[in-house]
Amino acid sequence: MKGFILVAHGSRRVAANEEIAAFAQSLTATMAGRFELMNHAFWELAEPSLEQSIDQQVAAGAKDITLFPYFLAEGRHVVNDLPSVVVQKREQYPDVNLTLLPHLGALPGFADWLGQQL
Repeated sequence: MKGFILVAHGSRRVAANEEIAAFAQSLTATMAGRFELMNHAFWELAEPSLEQSIDQQVAAGAKDITLFPYFLAEGRHVVNDLPSVVVQKREQYPDVNLTLLPHLGALPGFADWLGQQL
């Protein structure tokens, strides 16, 4: 079973976290058929945490989980924090394939797409 987790920073502002949850939910329809399990996670300030989301998907039967960092820049969380959780969870779940995708700002064509939208 394949899982997908959209990972965002998290906010003290509830409405911002709800916006992320709604965005992740909207991806479910767009990505239907590629992933059986889809949810979101927050790095800090909100739940579910990345660790909790991975644990939930593994408990639900996921054997292949793709993590997408919904971050514009290659800051500390993208460079150090998220990869460290991936290493930890790979050790905890050696039979689960965890893939950390490039962050949003690093996606090929993102700048071109954004420029066309503005």
